[in-house]
Amino acid sequence: MRAATAVGATAILILVTEVWACAAGAEDAIKPGKWEFWTVGSKISEPPPGTQLPPSVRWGPEGMITSVCISETTLKTPHYHVRTSMPRHGDLLPALKTKLGKGSCDFDVTTDATAATRSWSMNCAWSSGNKSNTEGVVHFHGDTLDGMTTSRYSSTNYPTKEYSYPVKGRYVGPCDPK
Repeated sequence: MRAATAVGATAILILVTEVWACAAGAEDAIKPGKWEFWTVGSKISEPPPGTQLPPSVRWGPEGMITSVCISETTLKTPHYHVRTSMPRHGDLLPALKTKLGKGSCDFDVTTDATAATRSWSMNCAWSSGNKSNTEGVVHFHGDTLDGMTTSRYSSTNYPTKEYSYPVKGRYVGPCDPK
């Protein structure tokens, strides 16, 4: 269960990152450009060998580091909702080979550009009966960001587990040309 939870957390953070990038200075303003962020002091272990991470995700001293491009256009979208399907965990992370089944996630993002804050929530359910809920908020401060994310996992045979992680980040520079 512990390995499934850690890998599940990794998979959800990757999904959050990928969807967040699709939506998406002064001291308290969100600076457009490329940002990197990571969870701090998390229990998320390095993905097993052979795991294919999305191009926007890499592993470094801080753990899983995600790159996101925030454009002027995405800053003008105060709220959006996305529904996405998730492959079986064994498809996403072959070394785990769990049978959680396929699932779907509802993802909501709210941006308050004037308060330099972005928050999100994601609710996922898998055909195996497992469920997860992740909520987070980050605050932008010039070239840095900080915040918190909390994830709750429930399974039909185990009590609900809750994990909270601080989030840190930094401005990297202009977005990569497309």
